[in-house]
Amino acid sequence: MSDLAKELGAGSLTEDQTEAIRHAWLDLCESWEQFESEEQFSGVVADELAVACFDSIKELEQEFPFLLEGVKDE
Repeated sequence: MSDLAKELGAGSLTEDQTEAIRHAWLDLCESWEQFESEEQFSGVVADELAVACFDSIKELEQEFPFLLEGVKDE
């Protein structure tokens, strides 16, 4: 593990938290690829991406409950 990962507390994450982050990252990577694609963004791909994003949201909320507190306007 890198020094930066240790500093950020990566060693203290549970396996479920690590998986939640990994799944969200993969979903975001796939989303980015679709948005950058020259093809029309619709149909089955859009439906699958919507499900993946929703699943990532729920997984992250479960593993990191502080996300549900919302973001305060500054």
